Amino acid sequence: MKKYLFIALAALGFAACTEVGEENTPVQNAELEQSYVAVTFAADDATRANDGKYEEGLAEERAVESAYVFFFKDGAAFPVAFDGTTSTNAGPNNYLKVDLTTVGQNMPNVSDVKDAVLVLQNYKGEYPNKIVAVLNWAPTKSSYTLSELKTQISNLQGVNNGFVMSNAVYADKADQTVDAVDLTIDNIGKTAEEALANPVTIHVERVAAKVVFTAKDNGRFDIEKEIEGKKVYAQIKGFELYNDYQESWLIKRIDPTWEVGFNWNDYNYFRSYWAQSLGKAFDENTFAWNTDNTAINGWVYCGENTRAWTAEADVRTKVVVKAQLVDAEGNPFEVVNWYGKDYIGEENLKIVVANTLKNTYFSKENTTLTGLTPADIKCVDRLVTDAKAYEVYFQLSDEGAAKTWNKYENGNYTAISVEELNTALAAVQPALVYSDGMTYYWLDIKHLGAAGSTAEYGIVRNHVYKVNINDITGYGTPVYDGTTDFITLEKPEDIVTYVSAQINILSWRVVENNYDLN
Repeated sequence: MKKYLFIALAALGFAACTEVGEENTPVQNAELEQSYVAVTFAADDATRANDGKYEEGLAEERAVESAYVFFFKDGAAFPVAFDGTTSTNAGPNNYLKVDLTTVGQNMPNVSDVKDAVLVLQNYKGEYPNKIVAVLNWAPTKSSYTLSELKTQISNLQGVNNGFVMSNAVYADKADQTVDAVDLTIDNIGKTAEEALANPVTIHVERVAAKVVFTAKDNGRFDIEKEIEGKKVYAQIKGFELYNDYQESWLIKRIDPTWEVGFNWNDYNYFRSYWAQSLGKAFDENTFAWNTDNTAINGWVYCGENTRAWTAEADVRTKVVVKAQLVDAEGNPFEVVNWYGKDYIGEENLKIVVANTLKNTYFSKENTTLTGLTPADIKCVDRLVTDAKAYEVYFQLSDEGAAKTWNKYENGNYTAISVEELNTALAAVQPALVYSDGMTYYWLDIKHLGAAGSTAEYGIVRNHVYKVNINDITGYGTPVYDGTTDFITLEKPEDIVTYVSAQINILSWRVVENNYDLN
């Protein structure tokens, strides 16, 4: 059954001598009258039968702490309250706040708010013709034109952490953008009873999107790798978003002429499934392996990001899958790769590197020359300019730096400084070290567009992206220092990895992504 929020909006009448016309220009000597408008909020989960593409949101995702309705005439702000009593701002205001206390509970569900009746004050013979509803977001000034309201940027959650919602925006049959709801004279009553007989239905949707993470087999996968007779597994530890906004436009922005690779507009259900997102820098585009993990079966919220249509893959919102390489018993498996060969543990790496260089570099104590030993070197990351975060380089350890060094070349031993030897070590082919088994995989979040189309990738408000990891083969991208922020996501060219994931998309439409990770 459809659930609706019935609201009749109004404010107490007060004497006034001005009215607002085109461009909010006052018209003198106008009389005020009381009128009534009944408004029905229709949440997205009530607009369509359960066909597997929609699901009802959690109670906290549908809760309403505040509700404002804005009135316009031909896009200009139409004042409906003249003494400022309906908000903390000075009037005249072109919006009214719904009194939710009549529902008898804090942050009621949208469907629980019914028959909240208020009176609006308007100029005699003058009526608004458009309205916009905004939930869980508070105005910061007394009046907004429709254009001004559309320029507002909103956090995903507003007062008391309720999810911000606003009018659903779509293209009508004539391919015209509908971003405000028509208000006709039939909807405006002289009494509350008249207004309730002809309510205006406003379909609202959250400005946030939701990304849900799940993984098959409790997140443990045989990655089809074996070192020294031991099988290696990947155990997912958590998820994180990368290139995600924590804001969206308060009112969705669309272009009816879009051709993005799927039927993105659905005026029969007052919905659209593509949008123009913010173009500013991302709120956060770094991550560290051992912080901010979301559990395997968890979710996060983010703002719209449809910048992928620019064909810039680096601006797509991505899922970072944080995992640990483990053995059959679940113990960390510290994989090391140098010159394409796999080893177990950093100590074994230093043995191999020292054995490779011990006939070139010698420490000298009195007259005794000793080739470079594993104890003489240490592993460091991000040593050189433009180094990849996953590359591990070599330098002298404290023990090695305390020694006197010689280089053997062309049959001669030549003294070299610690600085010179460190320079030489920095030039050695870097290794890949999965310290304590730490690794990560990443994938772009797909939307509903066909492969290669504008909307193949993207995040759109009021959608749920269900990302389910089905399989992982390969080591992933190594992490040497899990506390250090990663500025960019990387994938070593010589490490073959494959990620299988499925993404299902609903509205609180779900987009489900199933992936095999590599």
